Amino acid sequence: MTAHKVGIIGYGGFGKFLHNAWQKLEQIKVIAIADAIASRKPEGDIKFYTRWQDLVQNKNIEIVAVVTPPSTHAEIACAALQAGKHIFLEKPIAITIDDAKKIICTRDETSNKAVINYMMRFNPIIESLGLLARAGVFGELRRVDVENYAQDSSLPAEHWFWNIDISGGILIEHGVHFIDIVHSLTNAKYTSVNGLVSSHYIQNENQVLANVLYDNGVIATHYHSFSRPGFFEDTSIRLSFDLAQIAIHGWIPLTGEIRALVNDLTTGKIKLLPGLKIEQKIPLDQIDDISRPEGWGENVQNTGEQLPHKIRSGGVMYDVDRMIKGTFQISKTKAQVYSDCVRSVMLDLVHSLEESTHKLRANLEDGLISLEVAFLATKDGRAFKRI
Repeated sequence: MTAHKVGIIGYGGFGKFLHNAWQKLEQIKVIAIADAIASRKPEGDIKFYTRWQDLVQNKNIEIVAVVTPPSTHAEIACAALQAGKHIFLEKPIAITIDDAKKIICTRDETSNKAVINYMMRFNPIIESLGLLARAGVFGELRRVDVENYAQDSSLPAEHWFWNIDISGGILIEHGVHFIDIVHSLTNAKYTSVNGLVSSHYIQNENQVLANVLYDNGVIATHYHSFSRPGFFEDTSIRLSFDLAQIAIHGWIPLTGEIRALVNDLTTGKIKLLPGLKIEQKIPLDQIDDISRPEGWGENVQNTGEQLPHKIRSGGVMYDVDRMIKGTFQISKTKAQVYSDCVRSVMLDLVHSLEESTHKLRANLEDGLISLEVAFLATKDGRAFKRI
């Protein structure tokens, strides 16, 4: 097997992480690296450039990984595509809608392949939830609530992350990952977006929020904060379906809990969740409805269309006979799962190069849609902030 030759542009912490992760893949070989900081040159026989333009012109390179600050993505990605390279593009696709569309147009004109690093789609928890949600196992998705508390101790005030002209802001640079998770669970289209932006430091936007309404009625909220010590880092994603409440934990999701109304068929399908442990199985007729306090009045739970083994939720009648409660988890470390995911994204690109009919699981159009949501929420939040 001949390995596909890769060049990495941008060799900071994440560029090195990708390099280390990809070294385990037989299908690719990193042969060149470009970074403006000469001291980042790795040991070994890898070709090193201080100008990314020189790497792009290296005729031996087939795939270029663009791992630079977001504001540079359009220029570098387009140059690489025009030089005949396929690209692995770190999120976000760009910081403006026009730049994102420019990259897509260049890909189409050159007929080269391009994948965006939405590695969350390849996380076993997100992957299995996407399959189950699209199959209707939990009924309709109604609500997504993302709470992300990140540390800012490694992001000094002068870091490019805080420069909105370089990063686009938190929702664009960081939040698109989580916006894309919603898009991996449903085919719905966004119809309305609003946002809030808060600054702890005068020049830094460190708390942001986006509310998104989709055409099937799903409402998603994304809150991201980069303002506290690492001890308080915490990420939770809560999913409300007609038949299930699901919580997953970690910005690289590793664990979660599920409470769901099921039948024999859907119980078998839910076993797709990694490391699932069902701790309780409660027959439907033994579940107490505590939605009304004692003495409220007539109990209407089992009247009308509410029949044994039938539950009305979201205006839909579902055939279920019990509730299950349980947990699920990936039995690997955060670093292992993260590495597995970025390897999977690269292998997906390789698959598309070797099999022309293969459809990429995270393409540039996915990057554009999540960018649009992040951009609209950020624009709305900044407009409100100025009032």
